[in-house]
Amino acid sequence: EAWKTMEFIVLAHRDSKDVFILGGTDDIQVLLDDSQVNVSTIAGSRHVGPIRSRVEEWSGKLSLFSDTLDEWLECQRNWLYLESIFGAPDIQRQLPNEAKMFIQVDKSWKEIMRRVQKFPNCIQAG
Repeated sequence: EAWKTMEFIVLAHRDSKDVFILGGTDDIQVLLDDSQVNVSTIAGSRHVGPIRSRVEEWSGKLSLFSDTLDEWLECQRNWLYLESIFGAPDIQRQLPNEAKMFIQVDKSWKEIMRRVQKFPNCIQAG
């Protein structure tokens, strides 16, 4: 039930109106940890039989969401770091191939984050 209303905190990046980053994810991580413990407890119950498939499905969803969130935050850290580097014209001239690759990643990142800003629900976005 809590997952239906859990939303990402999406912040404008550097006072931009159309570039966004994830804000704090502590509440999401707490809910994720609690949910994984609950599902694991239910899975270990001797009474799980009638709902085993549903419990396994949720276990898989939570595991995938956890992995996705970890990768997402790592990607954001890298994007924030590289954005400041490849934003400099002299770096773009010195490393044209790398700058071209970053521009592709940058475009994808911004589009993904615009979608998350419009639809911040964790289950839909993650």
